[in-house]
Amino acid sequence: MTANISPEERDRMLQWLNRNLRDLQKYAHQYVAYNGDGIIAVNEDLDRVLEEADTSGVVYSIYLVPGFTGSIVILPIYFRTVSRHEWQPNYSVSLRNQNREIDLTMLVDSGADFSVISFKIGQNLGFALADREEILVGQTLGGAVKYVLRRIDFSIDGYQFNAPVAWLQQETADIMLLGREDVFDRFNIEFRQAEEKIIFTRREKE
Repeated sequence: MTANISPEERDRMLQWLNRNLRDLQKYAHQYVAYNGDGIIAVNEDLDRVLEEADTSGVVYSIYLVPGFTGSIVILPIYFRTVSRHEWQPNYSVSLRNQNREIDLTMLVDSGADFSVISFKIGQNLGFALADREEILVGQTLGGAVKYVLRRIDFSIDGYQFNAPVAWLQQETADIMLLGREDVFDRFNIEFRQAEEKIIFTRREKE
């Protein structure tokens, strides 16, 4: 179910995720509902995962397992590294569109201009293409991706704000990113890789 996740539970969930990133690779391109105790549901069909997770009656977050095995990320190219530290800068985010809300785990990426959500997540939040709406094409190091821009309500550590997202139009693009636009203007973000931790601190209005 979607609920306010306490900071303690959020940290426990992210710790579980970081400890199990390698094992989760067997679920590449699938959606995983999980919490600090482990996996609740997993499937390529997001609706089935949400239904099963909601039925469990426990808090959870959704993680889209990317189809790569490296641990250094340059969107959307992934490299293997000689380092044994496999932590990734994931963070818990809640997204709301009208009366639909979902708790997600997104990769914090300072190299992404906009936050990015997958095609299925956008559909679940109620997004649909307008008649004759122009589909945009973004050029990345890994090639071109098709997307449309939407605005959505974010909640990070209980702080709510509205920001744009790039809604991908390819079902096979398993990318979920928390990008710079609006987000990085509202928070000072500190990456502590040695501690496997990210700290979001709200900026005072200037």
